[in-house]
Order: sequence, then structure tokens, then C-alpha cells
Amino acid sequence: MKNILFFLVLVLFSNQVLANDWNDILKNGSGKVTIFYFPSKPFVYKDEFGKLKGIEKEILDSFFRFVEKKHQVKIFQDWIEVSAFEDLVGNVIKSDGNAFGVSNLSRTDERAELVAFSNAYMPDVSVLITHISVPFLKDADVLMEKIDGFEAATISNTTYEADLKNLSNIYDLNLEYIEAASEENIIELVSKNKKIIGYIGLPFYVIEINQGRQVKRQGVFQVKRDGYRFIYQQDKGWDKPVRDYFDSYLYKAEADKIIRKYLGNDYSELIWSLAGDQSIGNQRDEINFLTKEKEIQSQSLLASQKEQELQRLIIISISLGLIFIFLIVLLLIKTNRIRARDNMLLTEKGKEMEKLLNQLNSQKAEISHQRQLLQKKNIELTNINKQKDELIGIVAHDLKSPINQMSGLINLLGFKNDTWDADELMIYQKLESSNQHLKELVERILDLEAIGKKSLNYVMNEVDMAAVMRDTIEDFKEKALFKNIRLESKDLKGNLTILADPFFLRQVYENLLSNAIKFSPTNTTVYIGSDEIEGYYHINIRDEGPGISKPDQNKLFTKYQTLSAKPTGDESSTGLGLSIVKKYVEEMNGSVWCESELGKGANFIVAFPQA
Repeated sequence: MKNILFFLVLVLFSNQVLANDWNDILKNGSGKVTIFYFPSKPFVYKDEFGKLKGIEKEILDSFFRFVEKKHQVKIFQDWIEVSAFEDLVGNVIKSDGNAFGVSNLSRTDERAELVAFSNAYMPDVSVLITHISVPFLKDADVLMEKIDGFEAATISNTTYEADLKNLSNIYDLNLEYIEAASEENIIELVSKNKKIIGYIGLPFYVIEINQGRQVKRQGVFQVKRDGYRFIYQQDKGWDKPVRDYFDSYLYKAEADKIIRKYLGNDYSELIWSLAGDQSIGNQRDEINFLTKEKEIQSQSLLASQKEQELQRLIIISISLGLIFIFLIVLLLIKTNRIRARDNMLLTEKGKEMEKLLNQLNSQKAEISHQRQLLQKKNIELTNINKQKDELIGIVAHDLKSPINQMSGLINLLGFKNDTWDADELMIYQKLESSNQHLKELVERILDLEAIGKKSLNYVMNEVDMAAVMRDTIEDFKEKALFKNIRLESKDLKGNLTILADPFFLRQVYENLLSNAIKFSPTNTTVYIGSDEIEGYYHINIRDEGPGISKPDQNKLFTKYQTLSAKPTGDESSTGLGLSIVKKYVEEMNGSVWCESELGKGANFIVAFPQA
């Protein structure tokens, strides 16, 4: 038995060593892949326990899981840290076996001649940062005037260094360069010296300003590249599995969640928006980003005020100690022959001390005044929020009475249904269903526990998502008929069992169908179908409308966003519908996204794991 186990281990190890390219791994059923990395938080780094983590670590793990499942192979990963960023590409090239490299790499023509690049998983935007005391540089003339004689912190052989040299050449700045070890080191140098500038990746800037760094982003001079990617050896057969992964549902389902995990939802969306074209439509994103920066700076100001208050207490304590010492000295000097001269000196010192104490008291009064203003503003905001919650509760509560009255009238009306024809009976049933739906919605709003937790009470059950969609389609046929729009559902399969709350699932479908009809021209068709992909059930809602541009897609599921496309029947649009859809779907462990091109309609996909 021991010999058999030894033989199996030996075979497995030999396959792992002999796999020099992708084809060898396919042939042997297993193989080893070496991943070289240079530590760069939040992309790839070790936590306090020495565990490797980060955006690129999790995306590479996702990629290898995809390859193993799709091709039924086993891949052994060996992560090796390199000592310098410039050694990364060289290590990948020189490796005898299968080798990859990660460290927030951006594609350049020089690197593309040496290694292969994956698809971009995140925008690569470098921003020029200065000390917080440096004013905003609005144009080239202000740039040359304000930073004349400054030094520049950078990392050798990186795009940051290339950006600084390009800036220096364009505006004739004659910068002196300071070598930095990492992005964090660049930000540290700039935050501590008012005459040092540097380029840094936007994600690093987002993380560091959350730590209270005293730096400022000069948005006019930011540089956009085609995105962060991982690298691998050329001519090793890895091109197709890499492309297959970035085209897969697994990548679409996991990559965005991984990025949001390390950068946060708000900053992740702003980075994607600021990476786009700086058109008038994106000025709102720039304003949102500036607002976030101001919030963080305000928090730093409060911390600074607390530190000043502590310093004030220390100064007062020292001052009291000095006064005590002066009193002792005064008693000793009284016995000295030169008492008169010493008394005069002590009097002068006392006046200086009194002036210092008066200055400290004045500063104390000003700090107290500012603190009172902040407390007043906080009370006002709390009251406004309380009034909002009370208003929601009052409106929802007042709706219960007329809804209950309608329920009674509908029930009374139902006693006469024996004289109705089929159309009248159908109208009555829809009226009864709509009233019950409205009643359930108001009861959900009145759930005090749900309001207190800022979340909704999901009742998760096994449900056929196709059956819920068919019921929703029936309710929208008249609305579609009003605009001569046809609802086509012949590709909608049955028995798509998932785990979800049927009430909120119906809300998702109603929002998506309403949007499809709202933005579709007359005499067109809305197609509703379903798919089964890699353990997930999909519902597709595709219209023949004007389509959605790439900039609009980046902010599609954000609250209160109005897009360039307008409703075709003068319908109203609050910009809340798709943000509600995203909240409901993701809290029920699903995913929703849009695939669209201008002039070719829009296709919204809702996906849930199979039950």
C-alpha cells in the first residue's frame, strides 16, 4: 500500500515539474505555475499574519479555479516575491516553466514586446499629487509658477517616472527626482514636504487619503492608461484560457465584488467614472470625488483640533510649573544684593507669561466656538433625518386606511361576479391582485425593525423565477399594448428554481420590464428569455431601444442618475429604479448587469444560483 501511494505522489510530482507550458498541463492533467509579485497594497500584499491577499491575488485565484473546472486539470501555484519592481518582467521571461506576474502593471509598448498581457480588470489612472498647502493647478501657467524648484518622488522604471518626465518635458520644469521604494513612500514624502510632487495610481490615493495623509490631487494633470493587467509568458499557449476567463460569467460575477471589497463601493464607482472621458457629464463624478476628499479632510481637522487641545493643556501645565519655579526663584533672589535688578527681570518674564496665557485663552475660546457650531450642525442633521423617518411612517400609515377601504369595496364588488363576462372578471382579478400587492408593500415599509436596520425583511423560499416573470408579463401587457409594443416570451423556459423572496423578485422584474417599455419606441418588441450557465439561472430582458453608451453604463445602477437616453412616451424617470433592482438582487445573493451598444438596444440580465 505504501509503495502505491509513493508511486502516485511521484507521478503527480513529475507531471507538475514536466509541465513547461499550457499544452503540457492539458496533456498531463496537472502542472505548476509560478507567480512573481512585488508587494503593492491593495493589489497584492501580506497581512499581519503573513497571509497573501489583495485584488490581484483573488483575481488570479479566480482565474485558476476557472481553468481547473473548465479543463479538469490541477494547477499548483507557487507565489514568489521579487525584491524590486523592475525585476518583475525579467523574472517572468527567464522562468523555464509556466510563469505569471502581478503588481498593478499597466501595458506599455516596451513591455508588450517581452511578455503577454491579460485583459484589463481595472482602470489605470495616475494622478499628480502635491502637499495639501499647494493651491489647485488649473492650467500650465499656474503649474510652472507654483512648482518651480520642486523635487519629484517616484519609483524607477515605472509609468509614474514616465509621467513625471513627460510633464517635465512639456512644461520645461527641470525637476530633480527622489527615489521612492513604493507608492506609500511617494505619498509619505509628498505629505511631509511642501515642495515635493509625484504621480501615484488613483486606487493608492483613495486608500492613503482615508489614512489622513496631507496630500492634494491635481485632477487637471491626471494620466489615463488602458488599465491594470497581469502578465504571462509569450508563446506558452496561455492566450486562449486567459481570454476565455475574461469572457466568462465567473469573471463578470466575481471581479467587481473583489475590487469593491478592497476599495469600497463609493470609491470603486468613482474610479470607474473618473477613468472615462472627462466630459461635462462626468463633472458630477469629479464633484462627488471632491466631496469625499473634503469629508476626510474635515475628519483630519477634528483630529488636529483634539491634538491642539491636548497641546494647550500641556502648555498650561508647563506654564503653571514655570510660574511655580519663578516664585521659588523670587524668594531666593530677595536675599541677594541685586534684588532690585532681579525683580525687574521677573516682572518682565511675568508679563510675557501673561501674554502667552491670554493668547492660549483666546485660542481656547475660538476652538470652543467652532466645536459648538459643529455640534449645532450635527443636531440639525439628526432632526432632519428623524423628520424624514417620521414622514415615511406617517405616509405609509395613512395609506393603510384607504387601501383597506378599497379591499372592502373590491370584496363587495366580487359578490356580483356571477353576472360578469370574461373580460370583466379578468379586470376584477387584476384589481384585486394590484390592491393586495400595494397592501403588502405598505406593510413592508411599516416594519419598524426593517426601518431601524436600514434593510428589508427578505423571506427566502424556493421559487420558480420563470413563473414569477410570466405573472409579471401578464400585468404589463396592457401597458405595452398602449405603446404598440409586443412582449415576446417564447424563449422563457420553466422550472428555474432558485432561493429568493418572491415579493422582491417581482419588484425586480417590474422595474426592468417598466424600463424596457418606457425606453422602447412604438411598434417594437421586448424579448424575455432564460438561460442556464455554470450553475446559474439567467432571465434576459432585451429591448429594441436606443441602447446605452459606455459612460452611461458605468453609472447605470447608481442612485438618482439620469442618463442620455430619454423615455419614448414622455414618461417620468426618478433615477432610482435600477439602484433598487441592484440592492434587491445582490441582497438575495444574485447578480444583475447590462449588455448594450448604442443603436442596438439594451439587454438586462438577472442571475441567481440554482437551488
